[in-house]
Amino acid sequence: MSLVAWENVMTPKDLGGVGVGSLKDANLAMLAKWWWRFKTDPNSLWRKVIWSIHKNERSWNPIPGKMSIAGPWKQIGKLSKEFGKYGLTLAECFRVIPRVGDAVAFWKDKWAGNESLKDMFPTLFELERSKNVSVAERVKNVDGTLILNFSWVRQLTSAEEADNVQSLSEVVLGTAREQGPDRWLWEMDGSGTFSVKSIKDALQHARFLDLGNNFEWNNWVPIKINFLAWRVSLDRAPTLVALAHRNVHVGQLGCRLCEQYDEDSDHLFVGCEVAQFIWDSISIWCRISNIYAFTVKDLLGWYKNVQENNAWRKLIYAIMQVAVWVIWRSRNEVTFNGKQVNREQMVNEIKHLSYLWVGCRSRLKEVSWEEWCNFDMSSKCL
Repeated sequence: MSLVAWENVMTPKDLGGVGVGSLKDANLAMLAKWWWRFKTDPNSLWRKVIWSIHKNERSWNPIPGKMSIAGPWKQIGKLSKEFGKYGLTLAECFRVIPRVGDAVAFWKDKWAGNESLKDMFPTLFELERSKNVSVAERVKNVDGTLILNFSWVRQLTSAEEADNVQSLSEVVLGTAREQGPDRWLWEMDGSGTFSVKSIKDALQHARFLDLGNNFEWNNWVPIKINFLAWRVSLDRAPTLVALAHRNVHVGQLGCRLCEQYDEDSDHLFVGCEVAQFIWDSISIWCRISNIYAFTVKDLLGWYKNVQENNAWRKLIYAIMQVAVWVIWRSRNEVTFNGKQVNREQMVNEIKHLSYLWVGCRSRLKEVSWEEWCNFDMSSKCL
């Protein structure tokens, strides 16, 4: 039985998921690199071949592509439509600082202002005779003075068109020019260099919704502990109430630990008297204020209220995650093996397991068992 939707498993970790990701998004991100290479390798042989085959004066696409020609480049050219499904415009992720300008499209590339000139001045773009004209052909340097050399399909006939030309001239002439080859920038990364990770993250954040569980993964405890806590945060643990809601006949729904209330996640890990004893014991052992929560979501986020540094909060969070693991395992021992509940033994198990896992996985200074039992950790975390 699948208790968690696959979409939630693919959701990025900062949105509350596992962060497995989508193979389709990864493929789109890697294909987008060919757009970057086409822009930044103007003198490469493969780029010249693509240009000679797919160049089309009637095409206004950011990169040339004849859809009538089958092959890999056709799929690469259709990336803009795939990105558009997620509300992203791939062409807007590229910015160029024109220097020579012979490989920079005057109208289609983003080089002056925050968008392409064809989007800023659509009326003038319609009047342009050559839609794929380069910056070098339209902006001439004559004796140190920049001169705009336009070519319209007809003469300008209205005051609005003349005003647009004036505004266009101000934008173009006000853009700084540098010496040397054209320099392309990738705006999704602070370094300005294309990375598959940046575009993949953008795709995933545009596709997936925040699960709202505010779960934070903790590398100080094993991954299985994180997975259990994550499932509990989404109320996807197979408690008796959860199984009954899925038409699984489990008999009585009473909690196996306290035998007082129906066993759902909030009761088992928060409201049960055994769980309350565990949290009170942890509060006393760790010398922190009493752990109060109404839901599992509140419980797993309680560590953020600890008034210490990040290392200390991460340590408390690790211990609380281990406590969730021990409560769940003890519940299973009672349910399937008929064992009796031993609260003191559960607390000791939490101490032993957290000492073993945190000691092996954290960057804290070496901690002795005596220090751990007394929770003399101030000098280790500060």
